[in-house]
Amino acid sequence: MIKNARMKATVLCAVAHAFVLSSFAWAADTQVRNIDSGTNAKVTGIIISHDGDVMRVREATDAVVAVVVSSTTKIGLKHGMFGRTTMDAATLIPGLRVEAEGTGNDKGQLAAKKVSFDSNDLKAARAIDTRMTPLEARAGQLEGRAGQLEGRAGQLETRSTDLEGRSQTLETRAGQIEDKAKQTDQQVASADASASKANQGVNTLGGRVNALDDYETKGTTTVYFAIKSTKLTEKAKQELNALVESTKDAKAYMIEVAGFADSTGNAEMNQELSQKRAQAVVQYLQEQGNVPLRRILAPAGLGTSHSAADNTTKQGRQQNRRVEVRVLVNRGISG
Repeated sequence: MIKNARMKATVLCAVAHAFVLSSFAWAADTQVRNIDSGTNAKVTGIIISHDGDVMRVREATDAVVAVVVSSTTKIGLKHGMFGRTTMDAATLIPGLRVEAEGTGNDKGQLAAKKVSFDSNDLKAARAIDTRMTPLEARAGQLEGRAGQLEGRAGQLETRSTDLEGRSQTLETRAGQIEDKAKQTDQQVASADASASKANQGVNTLGGRVNALDDYETKGTTTVYFAIKSTKLTEKAKQELNALVESTKDAKAYMIEVAGFADSTGNAEMNQELSQKRAQAVVQYLQEQGNVPLRRILAPAGLGTSHSAADNTTKQGRQQNRRVEVRVLVNRGISG
């Protein structure tokens, strides 16, 4: 489950507030799901908008459920059997994968008693928020420009009407007015073309925003370690060099690093060992591979979870002392 949560958090890179723009079209692309009044229900999905005390959550089926978050709603991080860390409603940002439990109200909404989410999903959603601010600003500029052009077109059309009215009473100036009318028509056509181009730019940007939660794996490698060791072998360095080389022409890519350990030793030691192995790979990518820090997701040490082979054999334990590295490319931004 840890690995699934980590992959989901990565896929959210989401963009979402990316979801700020894509929310304009959510009703046309998805179906609203109402919760029967008085019915206990649970909703799991990604927040696509949060306005006041109502947030809209898109489920895996693409259905959208309105969830009401009140002052009595318990909001917190998931920590398995050990409980939750309390958070406030400001944490519920677009792009965050949440699980909401509550009762349906008379508006078909889910009145949430509890909203919880994974810390990795929160990190990914916040990263999306930071990355999407420039795109949102650009979209606003394009929409403003389109409005100015439309206003200008209206002014030109009004001017054209005035000139046609004057042509009926000022026959002696008919030639001059006719020339002005032709110029006005050309200006209107130019303004319409500019407005159309601006609208096309906004539509293109909206399509890219909708693809911000769509990631594609462009390269993977797995490096192995000796017993109780965090030192990279020469073979591991060669494989990491090859992976870095594959990213030279990539755009909008991120590198995901996850460390693991075999069952030798206690759980606390293995957890620390897996984290140090992941950090060793990140350090090599930064220092020797010249990979920018912003391109590398926070390294994860996952201990003995998600074993690749049987820990009861020497060969199996050798395969479990590893770090998995993936290159992920965001379809929305790279497009």
